[in-house]
This record gives sequence, C-alpha cells and structure tokens, in this order.
Amino acid sequence: MFRLPVSREEITVRRPGGAEDMLLLEARELDRAFALGLVAKLTDPPQSADISVHDFEAVLLHLHSLVFGKTIAAEASCRCGQQIDITFPTAAFLAHRKPRRPRGVVAAGDGWFAPRDGGGRFRLPTVGDQIAASGQDDPAAALAQACMQECADPLRTERAMAAMAPALSGEVEGTCPHCNGKITGHFDVVSFVLGELRVQASLICEHVHALASHYHWTEEKILALPNWRRQHYVDIVAGEREGIA
Repeated sequence: MFRLPVSREEITVRRPGGAEDMLLLEARELDRAFALGLVAKLTDPPQSADISVHDFEAVLLHLHSLVFGKTIAAEASCRCGQQIDITFPTAAFLAHRKPRRPRGVVAAGDGWFAPRDGGGRFRLPTVGDQIAASGQDDPAAALAQACMQECADPLRTERAMAAMAPALSGEVEGTCPHCNGKITGHFDVVSFVLGELRVQASLICEHVHALASHYHWTEEKILALPNWRRQHYVDIVAGEREGIA
C-alpha cells in the first residue's frame, strides 16, 4: 500500500507488466497525459485527472522505487565538463518535501481552501489542470485562473499552495566528484520516471521473440506474464542456447 501525501488516501501500486512495457515502447510522446493513463492502469483504485500534481508525481516516484530500487540517480552537467549523477534516496526526497497546511488556512468545501481571515479561496492544482494549461499561451496564468478565485493576496495564496503540495519537479543540487564544484540540475519527475521505464521496456520485443520461438507461446500469453517471470524464462532459454553453442 502507498499513502498519497496530500489526500492521505491509501492506494495499491503495481509494477508494469508486458502490456505496459509495450505501451511505453510504442508511445509517440511520453508526456503527462500518457503518464496519467499509465498510472491509472497500475493503481487501485485507478487514479484520475483529479489527483493533485504532488500526489501524482509521488506515485510515479513510488513506482520507480518498486521497479528500480530506493535510490534516484539524475544526470547533470558540471562546469568542468563532466557528466555526473546526482543520487538521492527516494524516501528522503519525499520526506524533505512533505506537505503541510499553514496556520490560518481552512477547508472551504469540495477541495477548496481559504484563509481564515477571508480574501478568496484556492484549490491545489491537479494533473488535469496541468494538461489543460499546457496548451495555453501562458500555462502559469491558466493554472492560477483555474485554481484561485478572488484571492486578495495572490503571493500569500501561492505560498500556502506550495506548502500544502510542495513541488517534486524542480532544481536538485549535488557536488561534482571531479572538481568538488556545486551542481544544479533540473529534475522532472514525469520525464525521468517514464524515460527509465522505457529503457527497461526496450527489451520486450526480444523477450517475446525468444519465448515465442522456444515455447511457441502467443504474444498475448507472454505479455501477460509478470516481468520477473518473463525474465526468468528468457534467462533459461539463453542458458540453454549457450549450452548448445
């Protein structure tokens, strides 16, 4: 079980299988709309476009930890010319950005919040909001219009929203092991997680070919296998072929 940091809802997240690997391999664009569809397939209850951005990206990071382990290694370039990895534990990253509700902010019903002393109301941006805003000339302004109503102090409202749903995508810092210089890199959760999953999915066609040729199974049956079991069969087939050679 995984508890969403903002909504506090408990959900189940499963690892991608062969069908999801094929979707990742064939996707024309690994954008937020695709990521939302993938998350909906891998969560119970299925998460919809109404999920907050923070919870959505937290689910993706949890999915990454299920597949690749508990550490994230993001690439960055140093001024000295070296390409390095900025490595950090997923759990610590999420804990450092734990949501909190500021004092003076109260629930206003139907997912909206308001300052206790009045002055408008706001709600936290959802993935659906982001997808809709991405097609606008000014996405930031479109998000603000969708999520804030009659706010007397927009900056105060934005600070409250940032506390209640801290950004998980953004700048990360590290130290270059070659020159000891400070490095800052941009970490986009959606691009990072989908990119890692696509690299893993790149072997799915070879797996299908190897198992179909050896066992005469259909593609449908092979894709339905859990990834760990499919890989085990592939290893067996490869071992037998090496023994014959």
